[in-house]
Amino acid sequence: MGKKIEHPVGFLRRLAKSQAGNTMAIVAAAIIPLAALIGGGLDMSRAYMARSRLQQACDAAALAGRRAMTTSSMTTENIAEARKFFDFNFPQGTAETNSFTPVIQSKPGETTTVQVMASTSIPTTVMKIFTFTTLPLNVTCEARFDIGNTDVMLVLDTTGSMAQAISDGNGGSTTRIAALRQAVKDFYDTLGAGSNATGRIRYGFVPYSSTVNVGYQLPPTALLGGVAGETADYQTRRLVTTYIPSSTTGSWVYTSGTLSAWANQSSTSGGSSAACVAPANTVTTVTNNPTTSTSTGNNGAITTTTSTTRVRNGREYSATYTPATSGYWAGPWYARYWVAGTSSSCVIKVRTYTNYTETKTDTDTQTPQYSWQYGKFPVDVTNYIKGNAVANPTYHASLPGDVNGTTVASTTSWLGCIEERKTDSSITATSSITSIPATAFDLQIDTPATDADTKWRPHWPQVMFTPQGRWLNDDRQDAYNSDWYRASSGGWDARPRQSRRLTSYASRTAIPTGQTSSFNAYVDGLIAIGGTYHDIGMIWGARFLSPTGIFAADNSNAPNGFNISRHIVFMTDGDMSAYDQVYGAYGYQKLDGRVAATSADNTSLTAVHNRRLEMLCNAVKGRGITVWVIGFRNQSEGNIQAPLQGCASSSNHWMMAYTQAQLTQKFKDIAKNIGGLRVSK
Repeated sequence: MGKKIEHPVGFLRRLAKSQAGNTMAIVAAAIIPLAALIGGGLDMSRAYMARSRLQQACDAAALAGRRAMTTSSMTTENIAEARKFFDFNFPQGTAETNSFTPVIQSKPGETTTVQVMASTSIPTTVMKIFTFTTLPLNVTCEARFDIGNTDVMLVLDTTGSMAQAISDGNGGSTTRIAALRQAVKDFYDTLGAGSNATGRIRYGFVPYSSTVNVGYQLPPTALLGGVAGETADYQTRRLVTTYIPSSTTGSWVYTSGTLSAWANQSSTSGGSSAACVAPANTVTTVTNNPTTSTSTGNNGAITTTTSTTRVRNGREYSATYTPATSGYWAGPWYARYWVAGTSSSCVIKVRTYTNYTETKTDTDTQTPQYSWQYGKFPVDVTNYIKGNAVANPTYHASLPGDVNGTTVASTTSWLGCIEERKTDSSITATSSITSIPATAFDLQIDTPATDADTKWRPHWPQVMFTPQGRWLNDDRQDAYNSDWYRASSGGWDARPRQSRRLTSYASRTAIPTGQTSSFNAYVDGLIAIGGTYHDIGMIWGARFLSPTGIFAADNSNAPNGFNISRHIVFMTDGDMSAYDQVYGAYGYQKLDGRVAATSADNTSLTAVHNRRLEMLCNAVKGRGITVWVIGFRNQSEGNIQAPLQGCASSSNHWMMAYTQAQLTQKFKDIAKNIGGLRVSK
């Protein structure tokens, strides 16, 4: 059959009646919105990837800038360092972004936080046909130290060797103490001021030598002398007084009343002497009770004066007998004459007392003779610990000098240094370091001060003498012989700068409440003097930090309720150096023998003090306190000794610095480790 030909009119009729969609029309109508959707997704994807990379560059720059900071706000160098990291992570033109300059600065109002802001745009590829030619890219980030609550005790060696020169690391030189002052300031700049809301930071100071100056940080009841009449024993002298007596009897001296003149009452002649007798006196005498007074002269003589008064009334008689005489011839032979004899006579006289008053004064004098007795004697310290100038009990105007003729100070004031409380002298260089003896109160961190054994006593160099009579506070510099040596520099009784309890500092120049000077002023006042006793510095660093000891009220809680991390940063330029001829925290070793026998030499004493340091360090670390140790000396002197290295919390917590620049960097590194750098926004 042939193929049937359909009429065109029928096809058009069916097409007109069909309900199927017209695909071509639909596609044509949808192509524009589809292009916008796909193009927008493509451009947004490019923008997202560019912004992510921009944010990474921002974070890296903020962290780098904060890490580079050593002051309380960003410097030009810090900004350049941050910009370098930004450009490395996001070079100009990345992802076809438009040119821009990131803003890098210290955050306004919080200058220790680094703030980075970047704004640019990326061109579109498809969306530009819809007039959207660019997409904006904006990022902001911040970096700071996230510290929580941090307490840091800076235990600083300020002994005599710190006055020595050392390289500054830049071709010049400085003194070790000057380098330390700057490094401590840089430490503050790196760690910062903190805030009670986000993380409190407190700084405390314990400069040490052969003792520490902590007395004025202690409550008076923790010191001998805090209770009236308390005494402390010193190697001293006391005045011995003997008296030589003498007396003077006074004469009666008229004061009032009348006494008549002698008058003749009768006169007879021719009688015998036996018959010439005066009538009985009628005078009565009334003597009052004597009055006595005592006075002490400028020379110490004690004079007792006794005054007696008497009153007399009545008549007093006297009889005068004149015997008879015989006549006789007198004169030369050519002119002789007769002298007639006389008969005897008796004359009776009388005088009258009427309230006749007399006074007599007798004196008894005890004249003192002074001498000094030398030895270990108790001395009242009640007034001394109050800080005012007090009379020196070893001075007397009559005997003001010592055996060498050196005049002893007449008055003295306490600067605040202390002698440690009772210790255990059985500790040797080989004693176990795992525990502290129960009677070694000087090595115990929290034991309260309740009695003479557990209280601290004031360091009082002006009352110290040798048994031979030498004042140990003189300025003589003698060769060592039978006497004890006293360095004219004052190192024998070095008194370091007053320690400071933990406190927050809003800046290095602000003066905190309760303090008398700023962070800067305090650090600038550090001086170098005395011998190196690391153990006394370590124990007081721990006591100031402890939340359960004498300063518990300061340390037990933080205002924001967060935990407190506690750190000791221990800086020294030398090894332990103990001396038997130093008056320090343990008295005068050669005489007192508190740490070891009085015969122990310096080498033996140093070994004992090193062992005591090891005991302390174990106790401190056992309380969760992080110990950082920095050795600072010339490289030719080598590393610090093993006891100091072992004192650090780990091998990563002790380090050496051989120049000022290295010391500064070590302090900064510790601050950064304590702080914990992080992106905060």
